[in-house]
Amino acid sequence: MNIDDEAQTKEFRSLLEELRKQLLDASIHFDIWEALWPTEKVADVLDKYRGFFLPTRNAHLSAFFIKVCNIVSNDPKSPSFYRVLSMLNKDGVLAQNVDVMLIKQRLNGHKPTLKAIKRYRDTRAAHWDSTNHEAERKPVLFGDSRRMLTELQDIFNEICGAVTRNHWSFELSPRGDSELLLKHLSELRSMHKQRINEFKSRVKS
Repeated sequence: MNIDDEAQTKEFRSLLEELRKQLLDASIHFDIWEALWPTEKVADVLDKYRGFFLPTRNAHLSAFFIKVCNIVSNDPKSPSFYRVLSMLNKDGVLAQNVDVMLIKQRLNGHKPTLKAIKRYRDTRAAHWDSTNHEAERKPVLFGDSRRMLTELQDIFNEICGAVTRNHWSFELSPRGDSELLLKHLSELRSMHKQRINEFKSRVKS
């Protein structure tokens, strides 16, 4: 390997690492947003502390959208799949046996979701445009976002595996802190109600 090839390989691996961090951040924000969804099991706790959980949940959703837009950005300076695939087009040896055209097709399959995410990012997350209600008329669906995120993770591991033989997890470790927090708050709320009821019973007697 000559000096130029070595420098390009180093640049490519550095780009993959930056992309991995962006994808990990996006995955974490999405998982926390999902955990804070007001299901029947946790709706009571979320409503009790809505002044905290509502803006927190919205912040994680906005952060997820911003990270995803970075990941698929066509900005030549952004750590994105665009840059990764551009480098592979110029030198396929960087990640042998990776089908660049097939990966582009897989990414294009999520264009409607990515377009909706970018619209939300541009009008709601990165800055507020009160004159544009397009994002509100066309919401980003949970299932579409989850499938797209899983696809991005799979594509990354396919490329990274061809380069380093490593595959990465994009989950928090330990996982489930959000669920655990809600569980503790729910238990504390139940204990508080029980003590109030016991106190009322003693007063009546």
